[in-house]
Amino acid sequence: MASTGVRREEVNRVALVSLVVAAALTVLKIFVGITSGSLGVISEALHSALDFLAAGITFVAVRQASVEPDKEHHYGHGKIENFSALVETILLWITAAWIIWEAVRVIQLEEWPEPTLAGIAVMVISIVVNYERSRVLFSTAEKHGSQALEADGLHFITDALSSIVVLVGLAFVFFEFPIADPLSAIGVAVVILFVSYKLARRAFDALLDTAPEGIYDEIEKLCTSVHGVVACRKIRARQVGHELFIDVVISVKERTSVDEAHHIADRVERVLSNLGKRVDCMVHVEPVSRADEDEVTQDVYGLLQELVRGEPMVLGAHKVRIQVMEGDTYIAADLEMQPNMTTGAAHAVSERLERILREKVSNLKRVTLHMDVERDASPAQDITSESGHIVEEIKTLVDEKTPASDCHNVNITRDGSGMTISLDCRVDADLPLADSHDIAERVEEIIKKAIPEVSVVFVHIEPS
Repeated sequence: MASTGVRREEVNRVALVSLVVAAALTVLKIFVGITSGSLGVISEALHSALDFLAAGITFVAVRQASVEPDKEHHYGHGKIENFSALVETILLWITAAWIIWEAVRVIQLEEWPEPTLAGIAVMVISIVVNYERSRVLFSTAEKHGSQALEADGLHFITDALSSIVVLVGLAFVFFEFPIADPLSAIGVAVVILFVSYKLARRAFDALLDTAPEGIYDEIEKLCTSVHGVVACRKIRARQVGHELFIDVVISVKERTSVDEAHHIADRVERVLSNLGKRVDCMVHVEPVSRADEDEVTQDVYGLLQELVRGEPMVLGAHKVRIQVMEGDTYIAADLEMQPNMTTGAAHAVSERLERILREKVSNLKRVTLHMDVERDASPAQDITSESGHIVEEIKTLVDEKTPASDCHNVNITRDGSGMTISLDCRVDADLPLADSHDIAERVEEIIKKAIPEVSVVFVHIEPS
């Protein structure tokens, strides 16, 4: 991702070049139009003058939008880009209206264009230059999320289309069908109105702090995928220029330490940063009472295991995750199926279990049942003796980064899928079993993160 300084420099440079190009094209068309006496070229000069005005607005907007946040503008000045895009789309509507009005006037008065060599030459130059500038503007706008540059690109591509229509009209004059010129112009104007409306709507939504479409569900999904997050609420998202700001409140178990809660919040920020090129996250952590969390979880867990035992083709359910968020229940689990089942049969079982769960669990919002299979034993090699450095690294990780202690009986094997680690460690004998399970998951998580070759970790908890 480009740094803020690099982005600012590139965006400003592209906007400045577009301003200069728009000015040059306007001057060229005015000169050729006056010297040749071509009304068509003069009309195109007026169109380019409107593009020059739009390019000037873009240049000022991107420069102001790149100013750093201050005491009065805590979210920066990016909204200027959104406002600029809205103003420029209004100019596009004026352009489209002028094209339609001019086309209707030409049809009524039958003032068909007269081809001149100078007029054709300036139109060809305009098409090439405008197409190239629009390509650069759209590319830079997509790269840096700039609505102002996107609107400027629309102006240049509109100018190119308008010039093409003028050339088409001149060509049809030779075939004695001049009315095709104004009819084509009306078609171009309709396209301009349609495309510019979509941009105007996005700019208007951004000015009103409308959350991007689908962002709420995506944030909720990413937050709840982070280990340690029990619930996710008060989700807020707003687009300011090219930057997405996200505020979210996550709930963690009340027995979670301050340090671990901080690590959970950091992981939430990291996964949310994937939602855009520039994302600013504010994550607030709140504890959730164990009674609220466990009562629903235990009942649903028991129901799921009971349903699984009643399905002869399901060998068991593991990796079960049950979460309660703002009164809604979410269930995710792996179902270990018979390996000789077809995909259709396995899906039918999964659908049947989901239907029963929805009937019996109130406020069940989402059920995700992953179909897994029992696999035959695969040949493996014990590499513990030759992996002393890995054994020591694992012991250090467990002692320094988890509440567990006395990591021992570490065994390392390797098969086709990677390394498998099994180990024993100790926790306080009076610790609740649910806490011991969380510690085991934490041990597994840090080992996999520190040693990428590890595919499976088995943790046996012993009382100290």
